[in-house]
Amino acid sequence: MAIRAFDAGMLRTRPTITEVAFFLCGVLIILVGWIADFLGIFELGPQPEGHGSTTFPLRLFMTMFGVAFSTIGIGYENFPQILEGGERAKRFIVALLFLADGSLHLYAFNDHLGDAFAATFFGGISAVQLAAAFVIPYSRRKLDPAWISITAFLILAYVITRTVAVWPIGTIGAVDTLGVVSKFVEVLTVLMLLSLVQSDRASRRKSLETAAVVDR
Repeated sequence: MAIRAFDAGMLRTRPTITEVAFFLCGVLIILVGWIADFLGIFELGPQPEGHGSTTFPLRLFMTMFGVAFSTIGIGYENFPQILEGGERAKRFIVALLFLADGSLHLYAFNDHLGDAFAATFFGGISAVQLAAAFVIPYSRRKLDPAWISITAFLILAYVITRTVAVWPIGTIGAVDTLGVVSKFVEVLTVLMLLSLVQSDRASRRKSLETAAVVDR
């Protein structure tokens, strides 16, 4: 029992086979939804104003389905840590948020196929977020500022491009449901990451205080 408690508090640097299997299946579900949406663009023709307005419910469902499937493996392997609500649980939540936002950016790629710059941007950022989802739960704390910077940049870029026309886009972007949901996910991500940073600082402060007491 003591060993189990010790393991629950440790930060593993590698995922278990169960976590990887469910994560990969979750990503495959997301990719299936994205490919179907991609092919549907050529069958349905031009979409009404508002990116993917007619397909958004299906897009959201496939995103949630993929994230939920990934959560099953995480919950199975890390149930004690999740119940404790500590750093381990928060890191998995951040990873799932990255997975969800990466999925939404895949659909944004579909919506901007006519714009080479925008399509490249959304395709690239989606790949980064999906890859990061596998890394975040097992990464060192020093990478937390990088995850915050990426997410904060996406929020700032959305606000700017919906306010003024910037190069090389040249036009003010439309506020659409997909974008709003994506920004909501990103705000939650930043808040969770800031909570992780704050917890890390508190843990270091406590360790220093403990060390000071022992030295006395």
